[in-house]
Amino acid sequence: VYNNQLIAGGCFITAGGVSANYIASWDGTSWSALGSGMNFIVYALTVYDSQLIAGGFFSTAGGVTTTGIASWDGTSWSNLGSGMSSFVYALTVYDNQLIVGGVFNTAGSVTANRIASWDGTSWSALGSGTNSFVSALTVYNNQLIAGGGFTSAGNKFSAYLAQWTKSCCVGDRGDLNGDDVDANILDLTFLVDFIFRGSGDAGQCPEESDVNGDGDSADILDLTFLVDFIFRGGPPPGPC
Repeated sequence: VYNNQLIAGGCFITAGGVSANYIASWDGTSWSALGSGMNFIVYALTVYDSQLIAGGFFSTAGGVTTTGIASWDGTSWSNLGSGMSSFVYALTVYDNQLIVGGVFNTAGSVTANRIASWDGTSWSALGSGTNSFVSALTVYNNQLIAGGGFTSAGNKFSAYLAQWTKSCCVGDRGDLNGDDVDANILDLTFLVDFIFRGSGDAGQCPEESDVNGDGDSADILDLTFLVDFIFRGGPPPGPC
């Protein structure tokens, strides 16, 4: 629903006898076209930043060149940056950003494997994305959920369904105690307390406690890595 009208997208070229290329609006009484529409199928619709967003298999919207995604402001169509490298299957809004899923591997000029976010100005990847297409998106329990033909998401095994957890780690890993200071003896003490005394937790951010970057939760390997870094001049914790 956009501007109090029902918006329909699909593979039609007329709606109620009105010429409407792949997208149309219904005001409760009659159908209308949205400009000159698209040149091919519309698969997904949502509203973001007071604009109607359409995703699909099209390469033009209202005569504007844009691959897979376009916005309608009630009068005309516009692209979102330079669009995607391929087509779009799914749209939703999460954390005040437009989330797009499909078969693309770039969004604008950014590498983004099958899933990306748009903040109104620029595109960003969601981690390393998925290894195959994303065909469904929704928000559940304040988490972004993606479904599709993939078997891994973020380089982790996840058959056809995955949950995106927003990064809570800024800069390099290792700030386990949350004091906004790089990994030091206080963070080591925090980790020792967690592993050997069973008190507290491994920190508010799992990425911070994974100091060795192996993708596992805080364990003795992370402790060894931190000891080596602090006392022996070993390699520092890597970036998130």
